[in-house]
Amino acid sequence: MSTTTTTSTTTTPTATSTAAEEFDGLPNAPAIQRRWVTVATGGHIGGVFWHTQRPTVVLLHDAGLSARSWDEVLLALGRPAVALDLPGHGRSSRRGRGDYRPRRLAATLEETVRSFAPGGVPVVGAGFGGLAAIALKAKFPRSAGRLVLVDALPGASSPGLRLWPEPSPEFATREEAAAWLEERGATDPARTAELETEQAADGTWSWRHHLGSLPADASTALDDETLWEQLATVRAPLLIRTEGGPLDAVSLDRFRAQVPDGDIVTVHPDPLSLADVLRPLTH
Repeated sequence: MSTTTTTSTTTTPTATSTAAEEFDGLPNAPAIQRRWVTVATGGHIGGVFWHTQRPTVVLLHDAGLSARSWDEVLLALGRPAVALDLPGHGRSSRRGRGDYRPRRLAATLEETVRSFAPGGVPVVGAGFGGLAAIALKAKFPRSAGRLVLVDALPGASSPGLRLWPEPSPEFATREEAAAWLEERGATDPARTAELETEQAADGTWSWRHHLGSLPADASTALDDETLWEQLATVRAPLLIRTEGGPLDAVSLDRFRAQVPDGDIVTVHPDPLSLADVLRPLTH
């Protein structure tokens, strides 16, 4: 380890949106599209495509966020990419029973990746998205390229995993939603509230994701210690940790011990630094 400072039904996208208005506020943004794919496990999964060429990397977000959480990184990266809305998040379908355990997402993500980004491109997962990426890569090793984890290891609480699932009220305004997030220590609560809330017919605001309103009998264990066993089977994963991030020395030592061919890179907590590490992985 070095350290540095199976077969399923092929699917096709069911809808495409240029997303021109949605992404108007991004400076110097390339061509961006939203696309959806209907999956065999039920419902649809959405992806935000950056640039018009075939994606060279797939990105999975943390719990309670969406594909839009990667905007600044992808602006800095400057490569064709697709950021997915995980099941129950963003514009992807919710699961009726509310089961979003990483191992339960693997088949859905494999089908989506095979449809949106065939050819085994790297899969980058942050927080909860990293746990889902471990399950995907371990179960379907040929469908995804190199596994890249951003502040994500089993048992390590990312900002999203610390906050969700948690029952949430409805809000009179988006500002109320942002204040609710801020009280709970969320990262960038104003932007999260702007991107991850939607207004109902009665004027109230609630989360686009399902984690704030899960059924009473839903499984809410989004983390899974047994993912360590799966991670150990993955060849040469890359772990990216941000300075001051959620990964402590115990977690890093466990990664070194259980994943001896893995690599660890430490970056400053800003989009440009992360993009600089990801760029050489894309082609």
